[in-house]
Amino acid sequence: MLETLLKPNTGASLSGCVRWTQPMDGVRVCDFDCALTVPPALPAEPSEVPCEVLFCRQGGLRLTMTDGRQVFLQEHEVLLLLGASVQSLSVADGLFGGELVLIEQSAAAPCRLTVNAARIKARVTSHLGCVVLRSAVWIDNLAAALQSVPERDRAAYSAIKAIELLYLISTDSPLLTMPPESVSRDHYLTDTVRQVQEYMVSHLSDPLTIDQLSARFRISPTALKDIFRQTYGRPIHQYLLEKRVQHAAELLHRSPLSIVDIAAAVGYNSASQFGVAFKRRYQLTPSQYRRQARKS
Repeated sequence: MLETLLKPNTGASLSGCVRWTQPMDGVRVCDFDCALTVPPALPAEPSEVPCEVLFCRQGGLRLTMTDGRQVFLQEHEVLLLLGASVQSLSVADGLFGGELVLIEQSAAAPCRLTVNAARIKARVTSHLGCVVLRSAVWIDNLAAALQSVPERDRAAYSAIKAIELLYLISTDSPLLTMPPESVSRDHYLTDTVRQVQEYMVSHLSDPLTIDQLSARFRISPTALKDIFRQTYGRPIHQYLLEKRVQHAAELLHRSPLSIVDIAAAVGYNSASQFGVAFKRRYQLTPSQYRRQARKS
């Protein structure tokens, strides 16, 4: 189903690197870093594989399901599809990078793992076949690892991690927190919260508060906090902190800006306060992270 995005001649416009490989029996992986434009009504083809796992390293994805739900995938999150029907797809800002892993039922056998397929199906079906996995011990460690794994190893590494993901879900591991089951919400409020999220991400240097955002978008603070958490899987303050340090990590890696300037660019008045928040997320100071990133 998600293969549709990354196949030629489907109506999507691709520029960049798209690499399909088969690192093990029963598993195909697409490692991609590309600019991608998708027509508004591009339908997703039915998947030929039982399970699809998408690790998002850059950009974001919005899926409109055939039942009318909208599902949002952000950077450093994981999307798991198991029998869900997608009506259309769109990519945030055209930038998209990550690993798409297509898994056959027998793929875990070479790894000597006992994966309870019935348990996985039951847990994912309770989310109508589509789950976005966000901040958790395993997800956070995966996001950090994918930034440092050499390009030549990413496909094989992603295949192993996708099978590990299924194993953790099937064993109800505390390392992986499943989001609450889908609930119906007012579409207007959901769309408003999505606009708030997009505004936050594009204004990371601003001193954002819940009261300011609720006033700007004419939504009550309580509704904003509740629906944001239900939609994006964590409180709005935590989400904002994660996006700020993630953007800071990108700037440390790719820009010549000083650490003081980077701190200001992601909304911190104090470089020391920024350093504490950054180290809490990456277990490295900004200077250590920059040196390590430039070596890899």
